[in-house]
Amino acid sequence: MENKGVFIVMANVKPEQEDAFNRWYDEDHMPKALNRFPGVTSGRRHKIIDGGDGYNYMAIYEFESEAKLNETMKSDALQGLIQEFNDTFGEVDRKRVLAVEIKSFITG
Repeated sequence: MENKGVFIVMANVKPEQEDAFNRWYDEDHMPKALNRFPGVTSGRRHKIIDGGDGYNYMAIYEFESEAKLNETMKSDALQGLIQEFNDTFGEVDRKRVLAVEIKSFITG
């Protein structure tokens, strides 16, 4: 079984944009991503409170495999959502990180 893929996006959102950004991300952007990305299994959003190197928001998308993550990175769906982001909030400083899960530990 192939390891899960992880796509992390960090953004530096201006304070005056935060309310609109959070509403739009929760109600529009994240649902579209979860609906359009091939093989995506979950999405989570976080407000970075320390160690973000200038970024204050982070979204984490988990994929069923590295292959599906790579497929998404090359997809029209991703390019379309990036364009919608840029059209809505301009050129916000963002950083992308791609990763492959090595091991998962769950407490419960």
